[in-house]
Amino acid sequence: MRRKIISIFLLLSFLAIPGFNGQSAPGLMEITIYDDALGQGWENWSWAQVNLAASAPVHSGSYSIAVTYGAWEGLYLHKAGTDTLGTTHLRFFVNGGGAGWQQVNVYMNLEVDGSPQNGPMVGMPPLPANTWLEVNIDLNTLNPDNDIVTGITWQDASGGSQPTLYIDDIAFISPEDPDGPQISDASLWPRSIPADGETSLVVRARVSDPQGAGDISAVNLDASSLDLGLIAMKDDGRSNDGAAGDGLYGTAFHLPAGTPTGEYKLLLSSVDLVGHASALPMGALNVLAPPGGVIPDAIPGHIGWGSNAWSETPGQDWQVESGLPWDYVYQYITYGWESWGTNFTYRFVRQAWSKGYIPMVTVYLMLGTPPDCGEGGACYASKLKNAATVQAYLDSLQRAAQEAQGNKAVIFNLEPDFYGFMQQLSNSNDPPPGVQPDDPSSYPVALNKSGYANTLAGFGRYMVDLVHATAPNALVAPMASMWATNGDPQTVTSQQAAQMAQRTAAFIDAMGGAQSDLLVVEWSDRDAGSGLRPWWDDTDRESPRPTRAILWANALSQASNKRLFLWQMPVGNMSLDNTCDHYQDNRAAYAFNHPRDLVDAGVVGVLFGGGAACMTQVWTDGGYVASQGAIAYEAPAQPQNLAVEAINGPLVNLRWDENVEPDLWRYRLQYQNNAVSGIYVVYLGKRNSYSLLLPQAGSWQITIAAQDAMGKQSVMSAPVNATTVSNAAGIHLPLVLR
Repeated sequence: MRRKIISIFLLLSFLAIPGFNGQSAPGLMEITIYDDALGQGWENWSWAQVNLAASAPVHSGSYSIAVTYGAWEGLYLHKAGTDTLGTTHLRFFVNGGGAGWQQVNVYMNLEVDGSPQNGPMVGMPPLPANTWLEVNIDLNTLNPDNDIVTGITWQDASGGSQPTLYIDDIAFISPEDPDGPQISDASLWPRSIPADGETSLVVRARVSDPQGAGDISAVNLDASSLDLGLIAMKDDGRSNDGAAGDGLYGTAFHLPAGTPTGEYKLLLSSVDLVGHASALPMGALNVLAPPGGVIPDAIPGHIGWGSNAWSETPGQDWQVESGLPWDYVYQYITYGWESWGTNFTYRFVRQAWSKGYIPMVTVYLMLGTPPDCGEGGACYASKLKNAATVQAYLDSLQRAAQEAQGNKAVIFNLEPDFYGFMQQLSNSNDPPPGVQPDDPSSYPVALNKSGYANTLAGFGRYMVDLVHATAPNALVAPMASMWATNGDPQTVTSQQAAQMAQRTAAFIDAMGGAQSDLLVVEWSDRDAGSGLRPWWDDTDRESPRPTRAILWANALSQASNKRLFLWQMPVGNMSLDNTCDHYQDNRAAYAFNHPRDLVDAGVVGVLFGGGAACMTQVWTDGGYVASQGAIAYEAPAQPQNLAVEAINGPLVNLRWDENVEPDLWRYRLQYQNNAVSGIYVVYLGKRNSYSLLLPQAGSWQITIAAQDAMGKQSVMSAPVNATTVSNAAGIHLPLVLR
């Protein structure tokens, strides 16, 4: 049990950092909280009169925060799971305004053992008027036990009303000497990893020093959060670091089996010969739980790719014309689809089969089923009380399933947003009478089918059973929405995000999800460059970020016991010009660069498609998806320059050049005794060096191949030979426990 934190008052000293006047000084690490506007992910949760865009006075830029306090009121800036790693102080500038002499306490909002709690208070002396003061508070004072930070509060300490004061340029900082090492181009690959004792985590960074490379004493990865301590990074050419002496430092390691699932933060640090140090946070790392369920036999056993691009006209089918062996293709059907030409669903499904694709029919009927009352849970809950509406919906769904009958697989993606809207409404402040949070059995539905309850739970179960019974070749996949619990997994702690996924899995399970074959999830339905959706931080340092979406999906997969499709992925890429049909986004690139992250989370397929008019499509993206698809479907290159560096008894030290494919999964090392039949195999993750323990003395042939995220394997490398003179059985090796 952790000790209870007792709020205390400490004397605040005003400190000036040499060379710092509100702008980032050389060698200063800074995580912005407010600088003319709140930093990414920060929200104003204040219970005082606050203006986040006061034009005067300002310390720098155009705006400051004006705060007018009543008794015990507070300026509260909130961000769940705030990352302070690598910083040492909270810094801000404060001005007492025309009157001055305000009395204010500062404290951090923390989460301790899953419960909110205020950290120790720091009392500021009364503020002088019309003067900007720089305040630096040691984070060890504000958060002595390094608990999860969810915000910062500046609270009235007078017990009465106070004149307006101003705060500006708020940041977490870490002063660093400009003569110290400089860290850049840092990467962590993958960013979501299973704790299977096998999958490698590769960390790289470029490190330079004003006094030259010879002044760099050490480069380390602080993996204390994983109970791995400091891990040395090297520039020796055999540590996933490129060539020896090129300034690129690297390391590769795996997580011990049993490492707890969750989100972890890692820190790179470097120190020179005289002790100057620098640090760089690496962003969020997910440790994944085993995904739930199994991949259905009717679909590929590897991650597959596809889009919404198809045509019955020869020469106009984008997927066919790309020349790539795509796995999937999808098509919406909305209410009234029966009028889209003769047997529309039949034609779509069969043209997909004829081209070697598995068709996904995205069933989006609920919105258009009469009567028209708009989109959302309240409308849908009202519709479902009408027996004629329910029957009209089911009739249309059954016709689609009838047209999809056959001897090949077809996937029915059931009702994007519908399940999310219904769960969201149940958790709202104004649910329908009798509806309970997260309980589909509390929604009345005029289903009137023998053996099924007249509730949303019964309706959902009937939908799944109807498709299965009508088209036995069909796989049914309800869609799960990240926002269904009426919260955003990107704005809460990682533990809360996982709990949201578990609640959504339980809700869908109760309305037929347990009898379904798969689930469908979505990252966004709009390109960020359109301005209609936020940008995600593809470095995974700030929220919203891909790792949080992957963590949520992994929790959903495990809780539902289902594998997932990542559907309607925004198509934009950073080479586009942010005009209609050419909007930028970075999520497609993230998926192509981190496919094993998705696989290990539980994702079995990724389908690209713009979710609205003017969004980028695969045929308007400048060829990006096609070019990345070509990498995904092509086997890795043959590993080069496999070499024996040293032989020590039965140990053979090997090294080879790293493969550069973004979808590299692991290497397959193969060796055999030249005098005895039999082949030994070991899988090495992504590392590019290995100490191979040969079982007996003799002449051995060793070769290596690369495998990618889809399981495709390269040609075996040119073999090397090694001759050992000791049997492994006669060698006593130390047991290292970590």
